[in-house]
Amino acid sequence: MNIILVERAGISSSYQDMGRLNLQYIGIVQGGCIDEDNFLLCNAILQNNSNEGLIEFAYQGPKIKVVDGNCKVAITGDVIFNIIKSSGSVIKGECYRSYYLNQNDTLDILTTSNSVYGYLGFEGGIDLQKYFGSVAVNSRSNLGPNNGKKLSNNDKIQLKKKLYTSDEYILRRIPEKNRNTTIRVLEGPQEEYFSNNGLTTFYEKSFLVSNLTDRMGMRLEGSKIDLVKSPNIKSEGIIKGSIQVPANGQPIILLSDHQTIGGYPKIAIIASADYDHLAQTLPGTSLKFKKINLREANISYQLKIKTRKNIIASLQKI
Repeated sequence: MNIILVERAGISSSYQDMGRLNLQYIGIVQGGCIDEDNFLLCNAILQNNSNEGLIEFAYQGPKIKVVDGNCKVAITGDVIFNIIKSSGSVIKGECYRSYYLNQNDTLDILTTSNSVYGYLGFEGGIDLQKYFGSVAVNSRSNLGPNNGKKLSNNDKIQLKKKLYTSDEYILRRIPEKNRNTTIRVLEGPQEEYFSNNGLTTFYEKSFLVSNLTDRMGMRLEGSKIDLVKSPNIKSEGIIKGSIQVPANGQPIILLSDHQTIGGYPKIAIIASADYDHLAQTLPGTSLKFKKINLREANISYQLKIKTRKNIIASLQKI
């Protein structure tokens, strides 16, 4: 059967894939994984389909026990975890490699380190029902498997297939830790709503990531960004990475589970190459923004994809 018991759900643990494409026009946001790189690397290590559903967690991850069968797991991100064998021995876990777990073995994901999100995957994938073509959970909309809810204590996870090999794999090259606190952005569609002083504030001052941050959005705290037009605009379609500025002048960055329309002016849009890094930024971190053009944004994103492919190419059998 290959069944996994969730002994502790952790913080904000949910099933995610790459989300639901081309449905925003009917009010369904794409959603999906916050950190695309670590999501894809986790599936690559397990030699799964690239869009296989995984468990995404924030800060503390789940503690799981293999109660029937066996499985192979991998964890990506900057994560501290232990594997407790049925014999009682403890293995200090290493990210970006796979581990073979036997019946009654336990995996305890203790915490992320200098980041927010991590990913837990199983070779062959989790047996999940798709909703609108995706297994991504949007807990605000109660959309997705597990009744659209985050994981809870004592949930059971059923895997898709039985393992035929205990071979383990490791990425010999892992992602470099990005300590850059300057985030690249593109000009927003309502830049003319902001005064010269407001634009100077946005691009020259620093902003703190507040504790009011989740999968929907990230609120920033700093000097007020002045507007010269009303902060209320006719609601329009909105995308991940948009930076809205409401009347209080404090920016809000929309993340993966953002609303489908918004009525605040958007001063800028996060460059796709920097989105994963931004979303992993801890509350209390000071950020600055740098404007780039579309060509620069495209070049940086293509470099990100190339780097990820090179990392995946380093996968080796242990």
